[in-house]
Amino acid sequence: MCRQTGLTLVELLIGVALAGVLAGLAIPAFDGVIQHTKARTVADRFQAELAFARSEAVFRRRQVIICRTRDFTTCIDWGAWSAGAMTFEDRNYDRDLSPGERVLRVQQEKDFNGLHLVGSANRPVIGFRPDGRSAGSNTTMRICAKSLEALRVLVINTGGRTRAAPATPATPACGSD
Repeated sequence: MCRQTGLTLVELLIGVALAGVLAGLAIPAFDGVIQHTKARTVADRFQAELAFARSEAVFRRRQVIICRTRDFTTCIDWGAWSAGAMTFEDRNYDRDLSPGERVLRVQQEKDFNGLHLVGSANRPVIGFRPDGRSAGSNTTMRICAKSLEALRVLVINTGGRTRAAPATPATPACGSD
């Protein structure tokens, strides 16, 4: 007589229940990893856009501006950068897109992976001069989750250099300024 080996129904149900509990504990932690990965992607993309604007300013020997926009024809002074941004050659130095000025690139809302990119209210545009320096003072931009928790920061110094870093507990949430 052959003896059969295997799992009983009770043992199988216990194993499935245990796997379900472990999956339930792992999924929220995995969601955080996904959010931080998306934030890094958005930071890298916007940092590349800033580097592009800076290099175009030096190459063209003209001021190049990145501004918030909703319609990709006019700059707006308020709201999140993640609603849309455009990079253009500012020939008349008025920090706004005028007739005859070329839009070099645009970033649409979908390019921000559902995250918010915000900057300080006193810095409606980011400009780069023909020598590559940033027009204005140092500024910090924050990339935040839908919960408005800051995930990453981009720091742009007056020399035009940009660096990205993880947000710290001291980093203000989006919407707090």
